[in-house]
Amino acid sequence: MVKLPEEVFALLNDQKAAKVLGTRSSNNDVHIINVGGSGAIDHETLFVGEIFMRKTSDNLKLAQKEKSKVALLVSQGFKSYEVKASVKDYQTSGPVFDKMAAVFKSMKFDLKGLWLLHVEEVWNESPTFDAGKKMA
Repeated sequence: MVKLPEEVFALLNDQKAAKVLGTRSSNNDVHIINVGGSGAIDHETLFVGEIFMRKTSDNLKLAQKEKSKVALLVSQGFKSYEVKASVKDYQTSGPVFDKMAAVFKSMKFDLKGLWLLHVEEVWNESPTFDAGKKMA
């Protein structure tokens, strides 16, 4: 069972950190978007809020169906980490969705859905001698 290291967990939940989600389409085109409405629910689960997603949502459905991975890069200053994850669930109701919908509403966004991702691998991508090292 892979768990996020504490420094990665903290950075994922820092609203000032840049977060980029990478997915692929059925014809293997790579698609990358900023996902400010994302973070970690716990040390094994990431969330990505669906607000404007079109291609990304289709690609996440494909990853879930094919059991393939997506990647989320989180960076701030000289700290940068890549989290590879599988698609666990898509929610439009329930306690987790309701809690996150309230948070998004406070920021004036209408949450359409909530993607839950299961952490599979964590890599250090910081511009240091540890770059490219697997952390978990």
